[in-house]
Amino acid sequence: IKLGLGGLCALVVESAMFDWSGVYFESVLQVPKSLQIGFLVFMVMMTVGRFLANYAYRIWGKQRVVQLSGAFIFIGFFTSALLGSTVDSMALKVIVNSFGFMLVGLGISSMVPTIYSLVGAKSKTPVGIALTILSSISFIGSLVAPLLIGAISQAFNMEYAYMVVGLLGLCILLMTTFSKAFR
Repeated sequence: IKLGLGGLCALVVESAMFDWSGVYFESVLQVPKSLQIGFLVFMVMMTVGRFLANYAYRIWGKQRVVQLSGAFIFIGFFTSALLGSTVDSMALKVIVNSFGFMLVGLGISSMVPTIYSLVGAKSKTPVGIALTILSSISFIGSLVAPLLIGAISQAFNMEYAYMVVGLLGLCILLMTTFSKAFR
């Protein structure tokens, strides 16, 4: 269940980036379509992170990789939400927000594969049942994220919504640090 909650947080973040990154660049930053590269840099870094995950496991171990992932997610969202719209120059807006999205992409890249591998290694129940429980809990995040971000954006603004999603990165970091399930 603890790993499932980590997966839930990860899939909320992933869904937020898939569904809302274009909207963020267009409506919040008011960047022209030709400069809306946030989703692109997110996906590139997500791909790079997936390729580097096994190497990172060997250097730091799975727990440390998930902790770094949570920190990258937190820092990336807060970079975009707090610094991204305060810059006047269009080029700096794109650079700052792209950097934030790159950190989120790198952070989210290894979350789901790592959590699934931990379930296989740590589960006391049969692996098939444990993976079903993990998937059931985790995939709720994909359903909740659009509603959560939409509601917060409507009530406040999209920067606040991104900060709330960024706090999930902090939750991942804290869960990984203090829960025995991630060791």
